[in-house]
Amino acid sequence: MDKVINPTKNLKGTIRIPGDSAISHRAAILAAICDGPVEIGNFSTGLEAQAVLSCLGQLGVEIEHRDNKTIIHGKGIAGISKPTEPVDVKMSIAAGRMLCGILSACDFESELVCDEMIAGLPMRRVIEPLEQMGASFESNNFKFPLKIKGGPLHGIRYAMPVSSAQVKGTLLLAGLLAGGVTEIIERIPSRDHFERLAAYFGIRVKKSRVEPKQSTEDPLTKRFKKAAGIVSPDIKGDMFAIRGGQKAIPKPLLVPGDLSSASYFIIAGLLVPGSEIRVDDIGLNPSRLGFVEVLKKMKAPITIKQTGEYGFEPVGSIEIKSASIKGRRMVGELIPSIIDELPVMAIVAAAAQGTSVIRDAYELRLQKTDRIKSIATNLRKMGVKVGELEDGLAIDGGTELNGAEIETFGDHRIAMAFAIAALIAKGPSVIKGAECVQISYPSFWDDFDRLVNNQSN
Repeated sequence: MDKVINPTKNLKGTIRIPGDSAISHRAAILAAICDGPVEIGNFSTGLEAQAVLSCLGQLGVEIEHRDNKTIIHGKGIAGISKPTEPVDVKMSIAAGRMLCGILSACDFESELVCDEMIAGLPMRRVIEPLEQMGASFESNNFKFPLKIKGGPLHGIRYAMPVSSAQVKGTLLLAGLLAGGVTEIIERIPSRDHFERLAAYFGIRVKKSRVEPKQSTEDPLTKRFKKAAGIVSPDIKGDMFAIRGGQKAIPKPLLVPGDLSSASYFIIAGLLVPGSEIRVDDIGLNPSRLGFVEVLKKMKAPITIKQTGEYGFEPVGSIEIKSASIKGRRMVGELIPSIIDELPVMAIVAAAAQGTSVIRDAYELRLQKTDRIKSIATNLRKMGVKVGELEDGLAIDGGTELNGAEIETFGDHRIAMAFAIAALIAKGPSVIKGAECVQISYPSFWDDFDRLVNNQSN
Protein backbone atom coordinates (compact mmCIF):
# COMPACT_ATOMS: atom_id res chain seq x y z
CA MET A 1 0.00 0.00 0.00
CA ASP A 2 1.24 3.48 -0.90
CA LYS A 3 0.05 6.51 1.03
CA VAL A 4 0.12 9.91 -0.69
CA ILE A 5 0.47 12.85 1.69
CA ASN A 6 0.22 16.52 0.80
CA PRO A 7 1.58 19.35 2.95
CA THR A 8 -0.95 21.05 5.19
CA LYS A 9 -1.45 23.68 7.88
CA ASN A 10 -3.65 24.35 10.90
CA LEU A 11 -4.06 20.90 12.40
CA LYS A 12 -6.66 21.07 15.17
CA GLY A 13 -8.10 18.32 17.26
CA THR A 14 -7.98 15.77 20.05
CA ILE A 15 -6.57 12.30 19.58
CA ARG A 16 -7.01 9.15 21.67
CA ILE A 17 -4.36 6.51 21.11
CA PRO A 18 -4.82 2.71 21.36
CA GLY A 19 -3.31 0.76 24.26
CA ASP A 20 0.40 0.81 24.92
CA SER A 21 2.21 -2.04 23.15
CA ALA A 22 5.06 -2.43 25.66
CA ILE A 23 2.66 -2.54 28.62
CA SER A 24 0.34 -4.96 26.79
CA HIS A 25 3.23 -7.37 26.16
CA ARG A 26 4.27 -7.42 29.81
CA ALA A 27 0.72 -7.55 31.13
CA ALA A 28 -0.06 -10.59 28.99
CA ILE A 29 3.09 -12.43 30.06
CA LEU A 30 2.53 -11.77 33.78
CA ALA A 31 -1.18 -12.56 33.52
CA ALA A 32 -0.31 -15.95 32.01
CA ILE A 33 1.54 -16.97 35.19
CA CYS A 34 -1.10 -15.64 37.59
CA ASP A 35 -3.29 -18.19 39.39
CA GLY A 36 -6.59 -17.04 37.94
CA PRO A 37 -8.09 -14.92 35.15
CA VAL A 38 -6.84 -11.40 34.41
CA GLU A 39 -9.10 -9.00 32.53
CA ILE A 40 -7.16 -6.45 30.47
CA GLY A 41 -8.89 -3.40 28.98
CA ASN A 42 -7.53 -1.43 26.02
CA PHE A 43 -5.03 -4.15 25.08
CA SER A 44 -2.89 -3.06 22.14
CA THR A 45 -4.37 -3.84 18.73
CA GLY A 46 -0.94 -3.88 17.06
CA LEU A 47 0.34 -7.04 15.41
CA GLU A 48 3.31 -7.14 17.81
CA ALA A 49 1.14 -7.29 20.91
CA GLN A 50 -1.33 -9.67 19.28
CA ALA A 51 1.60 -11.98 18.53
CA VAL A 52 2.27 -12.50 22.24
CA LEU A 53 -1.35 -13.64 22.71
CA SER A 54 -0.93 -16.12 19.88
CA CYS A 55 2.25 -17.46 21.49
CA LEU A 56 0.58 -17.86 24.88
CA GLY A 57 -2.21 -19.77 23.15
CA GLN A 58 0.39 -22.16 21.73
CA LEU A 59 1.61 -22.70 25.30
CA GLY A 60 -1.83 -23.77 26.51
CA VAL A 61 -2.99 -20.47 28.00
CA GLU A 62 -6.69 -19.87 27.46
CA ILE A 63 -7.46 -16.39 26.08
CA GLU A 64 -10.85 -14.90 25.31
CA HIS A 65 -12.10 -11.55 24.05
CA ARG A 66 -15.27 -10.16 25.57
CA ASP A 67 -16.79 -6.65 25.72
CA ASN A 68 -13.65 -5.07 24.20
CA LYS A 69 -11.52 -6.71 26.86
CA THR A 70 -8.89 -9.44 26.72
CA ILE A 71 -9.19 -12.10 29.42
CA ILE A 72 -6.14 -14.26 30.06
CA HIS A 73 -6.82 -17.34 32.18
CA GLY A 74 -3.57 -17.82 34.04
CA LYS A 75 -2.76 -21.11 35.76
CA GLY A 76 0.68 -20.28 37.11
CA ILE A 77 3.92 -21.54 35.60
CA ALA A 78 2.58 -25.09 35.98
CA GLY A 79 -0.16 -24.20 33.52
CA ILE A 80 2.34 -23.54 30.72
CA SER A 81 2.26 -26.66 28.55
CA LYS A 82 4.73 -28.02 26.05
CA PRO A 83 3.90 -26.68 22.56
CA THR A 84 3.19 -29.19 19.81
CA GLU A 85 5.08 -27.12 17.23
CA PRO A 86 7.57 -24.23 17.19
CA VAL A 87 6.20 -21.12 18.92
CA ASP A 88 6.02 -18.30 16.37
CA VAL A 89 6.71 -14.84 17.82
CA LYS A 90 6.19 -13.36 14.34
CA MET A 91 7.63 -9.80 14.28
CA SER A 92 7.68 -9.28 18.07
CA ILE A 93 11.21 -9.29 19.47
CA ALA A 94 9.74 -8.34 22.87
CA ALA A 95 7.60 -11.49 22.87
CA GLY A 96 10.61 -13.54 21.78
CA ARG A 97 12.83 -12.28 24.56
CA MET A 98 10.28 -12.44 27.36
CA LEU A 99 9.06 -15.91 26.40
CA CYS A 100 12.67 -17.06 26.78
CA GLY A 101 12.32 -16.08 30.44
CA ILE A 102 9.25 -18.30 30.87
CA LEU A 103 10.36 -21.26 28.74
CA SER A 104 13.74 -21.40 30.48
CA ALA A 105 11.89 -22.35 33.67
CA CYS A 106 9.68 -25.02 32.07
CA ASP A 107 10.70 -28.67 32.32
CA PHE A 108 10.47 -29.39 28.60
CA GLU A 109 12.13 -28.54 25.32
CA SER A 110 10.68 -25.86 23.06
CA GLU A 111 11.55 -23.86 19.98
CA LEU A 112 10.98 -20.20 19.10
CA VAL A 113 10.77 -19.04 15.49
CA CYS A 114 10.04 -15.62 13.99
CA ASP A 115 9.43 -13.57 10.87
CA GLU A 116 12.37 -12.73 8.66
CA MET A 117 12.16 -9.10 9.82
CA ILE A 118 13.58 -9.88 13.27
CA ALA A 119 15.54 -13.04 12.46
CA GLY A 120 18.87 -11.18 12.64
CA LEU A 121 18.27 -9.32 15.89
CA PRO A 122 20.56 -10.07 18.86
CA MET A 123 19.39 -12.65 21.40
CA ARG A 124 22.75 -13.16 23.14
CA ARG A 125 21.72 -10.53 25.70
CA VAL A 126 19.06 -12.89 27.11
CA ILE A 127 20.57 -16.26 26.19
CA GLU A 128 23.83 -15.85 28.13
CA PRO A 129 22.31 -14.81 31.49
CA LEU A 130 19.53 -17.41 31.20
CA GLU A 131 22.17 -20.09 30.61
CA GLN A 132 23.95 -18.86 33.72
CA MET A 133 20.66 -19.44 35.55
CA GLY A 134 20.51 -23.06 34.33
CA ALA A 135 18.72 -23.09 30.96
CA SER A 136 20.23 -24.50 27.77
CA PHE A 137 19.92 -22.92 24.31
CA GLU A 138 20.70 -23.90 20.73
CA SER A 139 20.69 -20.95 18.33
CA ASN A 140 21.85 -19.62 15.00
CA ASN A 141 24.84 -17.71 16.40
CA PHE A 142 22.65 -16.23 19.17
CA LYS A 143 19.82 -15.45 16.72
CA PHE A 144 16.52 -17.13 15.82
CA PRO A 145 15.47 -19.90 15.61
CA LEU A 146 16.06 -20.83 19.26
CA LYS A 147 15.78 -24.23 20.87
CA ILE A 148 15.34 -24.03 24.63
CA LYS A 149 15.79 -26.80 27.18
CA GLY A 150 14.26 -25.51 30.36
CA GLY A 151 14.24 -26.71 33.93
CA PRO A 152 14.93 -25.53 37.46
CA LEU A 153 16.62 -22.11 37.46
CA HIS A 154 18.73 -20.52 40.17
CA GLY A 155 19.25 -16.88 40.99
CA ILE A 156 22.31 -14.96 39.78
CA ARG A 157 23.75 -11.46 39.99
CA TYR A 158 24.08 -10.08 36.47
CA ALA A 159 25.10 -6.70 35.07
CA MET A 160 23.49 -6.00 31.70
CA PRO A 161 26.11 -4.90 29.14
CA VAL A 162 23.42 -2.83 27.35
CA SER A 163 20.51 -1.10 29.09
CA SER A 164 17.29 -2.62 27.78
CA ALA A 165 13.82 -2.71 29.31
CA GLN A 166 13.06 -5.93 27.41
CA VAL A 167 16.14 -7.71 28.72
CA LYS A 168 15.59 -6.41 32.26
CA GLY A 169 11.99 -7.64 32.20
CA THR A 170 13.00 -11.03 30.81
CA LEU A 171 15.61 -11.63 33.51
CA LEU A 172 13.34 -10.43 36.32
CA LEU A 173 10.63 -12.76 34.99
CA ALA A 174 13.10 -15.67 35.01
CA GLY A 175 14.17 -14.62 38.50
CA LEU A 176 10.56 -14.81 39.66
CA LEU A 177 10.47 -18.43 38.44
CA ALA A 178 13.94 -19.33 39.81
CA GLY A 179 15.18 -20.46 43.18
CA GLY A 180 16.80 -17.89 45.45
CA VAL A 181 17.32 -14.23 44.62
CA THR A 182 18.15 -12.80 41.20
CA GLU A 183 19.88 -9.41 41.02
CA ILE A 184 19.97 -7.47 37.78
CA ILE A 185 22.19 -4.39 37.49
CA GLU A 186 21.41 -1.70 34.93
CA ARG A 187 24.00 0.99 34.28
CA ILE A 188 21.63 3.45 32.56
CA PRO A 189 17.91 3.57 33.49
CA SER A 190 15.45 2.08 31.01
CA ARG A 191 11.67 1.95 30.98
CA ASP A 192 10.12 0.49 34.13
CA HIS A 193 6.81 -1.00 32.96
CA PHE A 194 7.70 -4.52 34.12
CA GLU A 195 8.54 -3.39 37.65
CA ARG A 196 5.30 -1.39 37.91
CA LEU A 197 3.19 -4.30 36.65
CA ALA A 198 4.97 -6.74 38.92
CA ALA A 199 4.17 -4.55 41.94
CA TYR A 200 0.55 -4.27 40.77
CA PHE A 201 0.31 -8.07 40.75
CA GLY A 202 1.80 -8.27 44.25
CA ILE A 203 5.37 -9.20 43.26
CA ARG A 204 8.12 -7.39 45.11
CA VAL A 205 11.09 -6.10 43.12
CA LYS A 206 13.57 -4.29 45.35
CA LYS A 207 15.51 -1.45 43.74
CA SER A 208 18.78 -0.16 45.17
CA ARG A 209 21.83 1.78 44.04
CA VAL A 210 25.18 0.13 43.37
CA GLU A 211 28.22 2.36 43.65
CA PRO A 212 31.70 1.47 42.39
CA LYS A 213 34.36 0.09 44.68
CA GLN A 214 38.08 0.52 44.19
CA SER A 215 39.24 -2.00 41.59
CA THR A 216 42.69 -3.37 40.79
CA GLU A 217 41.56 -5.14 37.60
CA ASP A 218 43.35 -4.31 34.37
CA PRO A 219 41.33 -2.70 31.52
CA LEU A 220 41.29 -5.86 29.35
CA THR A 221 39.82 -7.97 32.16
CA LYS A 222 37.19 -5.30 32.77
CA ARG A 223 36.15 -5.34 29.10
CA PHE A 224 35.84 -9.13 29.04
CA LYS A 225 33.78 -9.14 32.23
CA LYS A 226 31.52 -6.35 30.96
CA ALA A 227 30.84 -8.23 27.72
CA ALA A 228 29.93 -11.35 29.72
CA GLY A 229 27.76 -9.47 32.22
CA ILE A 230 30.05 -10.47 35.10
CA VAL A 231 29.74 -7.97 37.92
CA SER A 232 32.93 -5.98 38.36
CA PRO A 233 33.73 -4.18 41.62
CA ASP A 234 33.79 -0.83 39.82
CA ILE A 235 30.26 -1.12 38.44
CA LYS A 236 27.74 1.67 38.99
CA GLY A 237 24.00 1.60 38.41
CA ASP A 238 20.58 0.50 39.67
CA MET A 239 20.16 -3.03 41.00
CA PHE A 240 16.82 -4.84 40.84
CA ALA A 241 16.44 -7.84 43.17
CA ILE A 242 13.60 -10.35 42.91
CA ARG A 243 13.04 -13.43 45.07
CA GLY A 244 11.83 -16.50 43.27
CA GLY A 245 8.61 -18.26 44.15
CA GLN A 246 6.42 -15.19 44.66
CA LYS A 247 2.86 -15.62 43.42
CA ALA A 248 1.28 -13.17 41.00
CA ILE A 249 -2.15 -12.13 42.25
CA PRO A 250 -4.67 -11.73 39.40
CA LYS A 251 -6.24 -8.28 39.10
CA PRO A 252 -8.10 -6.50 36.29
CA LEU A 253 -6.15 -3.72 34.62
CA LEU A 254 -6.56 -1.01 32.03
CA VAL A 255 -3.75 -0.23 29.60
CA PRO A 256 -3.11 3.50 28.98
CA GLY A 257 -2.70 4.97 25.51
CA ASP A 258 0.69 4.39 23.90
CA LEU A 259 2.93 7.44 24.36
CA SER A 260 5.32 6.37 21.59
CA SER A 261 2.40 6.21 19.16
CA ALA A 262 1.20 9.59 20.41
CA SER A 263 4.60 11.15 19.73
CA TYR A 264 3.86 11.40 15.99
CA PHE A 265 0.78 13.56 16.53
CA ILE A 266 2.44 15.58 19.28
CA ILE A 267 5.27 16.42 16.90
CA ALA A 268 2.83 17.12 14.06
CA GLY A 269 1.27 19.73 16.34
CA LEU A 270 4.69 21.26 16.94
CA LEU A 271 5.91 21.33 13.33
CA VAL A 272 2.80 22.03 11.21
CA PRO A 273 2.12 25.80 11.21
CA GLY A 274 -1.00 27.01 12.99
CA SER A 275 -1.63 23.72 14.80
CA GLU A 276 -3.04 22.90 18.23
CA ILE A 277 -3.34 19.24 19.22
CA ARG A 278 -4.27 17.46 22.42
CA VAL A 279 -3.73 13.78 23.17
CA ASP A 280 -6.02 12.36 25.87
CA ASP A 281 -5.90 9.25 28.11
CA ILE A 282 -2.22 8.78 27.40
CA GLY A 283 0.37 7.04 29.58
CA LEU A 284 2.63 9.48 31.40
CA ASN A 285 5.20 7.07 32.80
CA PRO A 286 8.24 9.23 33.71
CA SER A 287 10.61 6.75 32.06
CA ARG A 288 8.78 7.37 28.76
CA LEU A 289 8.77 11.18 28.83
CA GLY A 290 12.32 11.67 27.62
CA PHE A 291 11.30 12.97 24.20
CA VAL A 292 8.89 15.43 25.83
CA GLU A 293 11.71 16.77 28.00
CA VAL A 294 13.86 17.23 24.87
CA LEU A 295 11.03 19.16 23.18
CA LYS A 296 10.71 21.38 26.24
CA LYS A 297 14.42 22.16 26.09
CA MET A 298 13.91 23.09 22.44
CA LYS A 299 11.34 25.63 23.77
CA ALA A 300 8.34 23.74 22.43
CA PRO A 301 5.04 24.99 23.94
CA ILE A 302 3.98 21.66 25.42
CA THR A 303 1.77 21.09 28.46
CA ILE A 304 1.37 17.86 30.42
CA LYS A 305 -1.59 17.28 32.75
CA GLN A 306 -1.86 14.14 34.85
CA THR A 307 -5.51 13.27 35.43
CA GLY A 308 -5.17 10.00 37.33
CA GLU A 309 -3.66 6.53 37.43
CA TYR A 310 -4.62 3.21 35.92
CA GLY A 311 -3.62 1.33 39.05
CA PHE A 312 0.04 1.12 38.10
CA GLU A 313 0.71 3.87 35.51
CA PRO A 314 0.01 7.63 35.56
CA VAL A 315 -2.27 8.88 32.77
CA GLY A 316 -3.35 12.26 31.48
CA SER A 317 -3.19 14.58 28.51
CA ILE A 318 -0.53 16.36 26.47
CA GLU A 319 -1.21 19.59 24.61
CA ILE A 320 1.07 21.10 21.96
CA LYS A 321 1.07 24.18 19.73
CA SER A 322 3.17 24.90 16.67
CA ALA A 323 6.37 26.87 17.21
CA SER A 324 9.87 27.49 15.86
CA ILE A 325 12.51 25.45 17.65
CA LYS A 326 16.29 25.12 17.75
CA GLY A 327 18.43 22.04 17.25
CA ARG A 328 19.78 20.08 20.20
CA ARG A 329 22.11 17.25 21.12
CA MET A 330 20.47 13.96 22.08
CA VAL A 331 23.14 11.78 23.67
CA GLY A 332 24.19 9.67 26.65
CA GLU A 333 21.83 8.46 29.35
CA LEU A 334 18.86 10.13 27.65
CA ILE A 335 18.93 7.69 24.73
CA PRO A 336 17.40 4.53 26.31
CA SER A 337 14.34 6.57 27.33
CA ILE A 338 13.71 7.88 23.79
CA ILE A 339 14.91 4.98 21.63
CA ASP A 340 11.47 4.38 20.06
CA GLU A 341 10.88 8.08 19.44
CA LEU A 342 14.25 8.78 17.79
CA PRO A 343 12.95 8.33 14.21
CA VAL A 344 10.37 11.08 14.67
CA MET A 345 12.81 13.17 16.74
CA ALA A 346 15.04 13.09 13.64
CA ILE A 347 12.18 14.82 11.81
CA VAL A 348 12.12 17.43 14.58
CA ALA A 349 15.87 17.90 14.08
CA ALA A 350 15.38 18.39 10.33
CA ALA A 351 12.80 21.12 10.98
CA ALA A 352 14.70 22.86 13.80
CA GLN A 353 17.13 25.72 13.30
CA GLY A 354 20.78 24.67 13.42
CA THR A 355 22.44 21.30 13.72
CA SER A 356 21.15 18.48 15.91
CA VAL A 357 23.27 15.51 16.90
CA ILE A 358 22.06 12.06 17.98
CA ARG A 359 24.76 9.84 19.51
CA ASP A 360 25.03 6.71 21.69
CA ALA A 361 22.11 5.23 19.75
CA TYR A 362 23.73 2.18 18.13
CA GLU A 363 20.63 0.21 19.21
CA LEU A 364 18.82 1.91 16.31
CA ARG A 365 20.84 -0.32 13.98
CA LEU A 366 19.48 -3.41 15.78
CA GLN A 367 15.77 -2.75 15.30
CA LYS A 368 13.43 -4.21 12.67
CA THR A 369 15.55 -2.28 10.19
CA ASP A 370 18.79 -0.36 10.51
CA ARG A 371 16.95 2.79 11.56
CA ILE A 372 20.02 5.03 11.39
CA LYS A 373 20.47 4.13 7.74
CA SER A 374 16.73 4.30 7.00
CA ILE A 375 16.38 7.76 8.55
CA ALA A 376 19.45 9.12 6.75
CA THR A 377 18.35 7.68 3.39
CA ASN A 378 14.88 9.20 3.54
CA LEU A 379 15.95 12.57 4.95
CA ARG A 380 18.42 12.93 2.08
CA LYS A 381 15.61 12.21 -0.36
CA MET A 382 13.80 15.18 1.19
CA GLY A 383 16.82 17.45 0.70
CA VAL A 384 18.17 17.41 4.26
CA LYS A 385 21.92 17.35 4.91
CA VAL A 386 22.62 14.34 7.11
CA GLY A 387 25.81 12.84 8.48
CA GLU A 388 25.42 9.14 9.24
CA LEU A 389 27.46 8.15 12.29
CA GLU A 390 28.16 4.67 13.60
CA ASP A 391 25.93 5.33 16.62
CA GLY A 392 23.68 8.14 15.42
CA LEU A 393 23.13 11.08 13.10
CA ALA A 394 24.15 14.69 12.59
CA ILE A 395 21.29 16.63 10.98
CA ASP A 396 21.43 20.15 9.55
CA GLY A 397 17.97 21.57 10.06
CA GLY A 398 16.11 24.71 9.15
CA THR A 399 15.72 24.27 5.38
CA GLU A 400 12.45 23.43 3.69
CA LEU A 401 11.89 19.72 3.12
CA ASN A 402 11.02 18.47 -0.36
CA GLY A 403 8.27 15.99 -1.05
CA ALA A 404 9.73 12.57 -1.81
CA GLU A 405 9.06 8.87 -2.24
CA ILE A 406 9.75 7.40 1.20
CA GLU A 407 10.93 3.82 1.59
CA THR A 408 9.75 2.39 4.91
CA PHE A 409 11.80 -0.85 4.70
CA GLY A 410 8.79 -2.48 6.39
CA ASP A 411 9.39 -0.45 9.57
CA HIS A 412 6.31 1.02 11.24
CA ARG A 413 8.22 3.79 13.01
CA ILE A 414 9.88 4.96 9.80
CA ALA A 415 6.47 5.09 8.09
CA MET A 416 4.84 7.14 10.86
CA ALA A 417 7.82 9.47 11.34
CA PHE A 418 8.02 10.37 7.66
CA ALA A 419 4.25 10.81 7.46
CA ILE A 420 4.83 13.78 9.77
CA ALA A 421 7.75 14.98 7.65
CA ALA A 422 5.48 14.86 4.60
CA LEU A 423 3.04 17.28 6.24
CA ILE A 424 5.69 20.04 6.30
CA ALA A 425 7.34 19.26 2.95
CA LYS A 426 7.11 21.22 -0.27
CA GLY A 427 4.94 19.13 -2.58
CA PRO A 428 3.41 15.67 -2.17
CA SER A 429 5.19 12.68 -0.68
CA VAL A 430 4.51 8.96 -1.06
CA ILE A 431 4.98 6.53 1.83
CA LYS A 432 5.78 3.15 0.26
CA GLY A 433 4.67 0.06 2.15
CA ALA A 434 2.48 2.18 4.42
CA GLU A 435 0.59 -0.87 5.73
CA CYS A 436 3.53 -1.66 8.05
CA VAL A 437 1.97 0.68 10.67
CA GLN A 438 -0.18 -2.33 11.63
CA ILE A 439 2.79 -3.65 13.61
CA SER A 440 2.09 -1.21 16.45
CA TYR A 441 -0.76 1.13 15.44
CA PRO A 442 -3.26 -0.35 12.93
CA SER A 443 -5.56 2.70 13.06
CA PHE A 444 -2.75 5.22 12.49
CA TRP A 445 -3.80 6.23 8.98
CA ASP A 446 -7.47 6.62 10.03
CA ASP A 447 -6.45 8.89 12.91
CA PHE A 448 -3.97 10.72 10.67
CA ASP A 449 -6.59 11.42 8.02
CA ARG A 450 -9.17 12.57 10.58
CA LEU A 451 -6.67 15.01 12.05
CA VAL A 452 -5.60 16.34 8.64
CA ASN A 453 -9.25 16.81 7.72
CA ASN A 454 -9.96 18.45 11.12
CA GLN A 455 -12.41 15.72 12.03
CA SER A 456 -10.70 14.29 15.13
CA ASN A 457 -12.33 14.70 18.51
